[in-house]
Amino acid sequence: MTLWQEYRQPNSFSEAIEDLINSPQPAVPIAGGTDLLLDMRQGRHETAQTLIDLTGIPEMKLIEERGNFFYIGACVPINRIVDNSLTEKHAEALVEACDLIAGPQVRNTATLGGNVAHALPAADGTIALVALDAEAEIANSNGLYRLPVNKLFLGPGKSAIDRNLN
Repeated sequence: MTLWQEYRQPNSFSEAIEDLINSPQPAVPIAGGTDLLLDMRQGRHETAQTLIDLTGIPEMKLIEERGNFFYIGACVPINRIVDNSLTEKHAEALVEACDLIAGPQVRNTATLGGNVAHALPAADGTIALVALDAEAEIANSNGLYRLPVNKLFLGPGKSAIDRNLN
């Protein structure tokens, strides 16, 4: 079973948006892929014509303080969150929750962004983000906007993130 036909790795948000809009559809973003690829293999997610690998976008792999905000990029592997002194300083509950996710091999690949994007009810990282009143920064065809993490969920496995980039 072929899960995708084309693979793209943009280097910026604008390239990623362009790839998601202009690539043969369905185009699906990916970072760690631990949930997404399993869902595709098991028929719980449509296969992709184009897979858009977001790990080439430098901003999406950062953990940093930004003024009054603490930023974790969507492509940061779970183990980097657990082992980061800034995360421990600003979000101890997130460190503890992320340390509970799966086993070490999965935590080396899985991302917090994927944990949030899949809107799974038992997602430890997502639960901690809700408890911390975190916001998600979302890119679409109009630019970047922020949304409280607790507003991202429409139901189990259903995200409010618009796949049409509107």
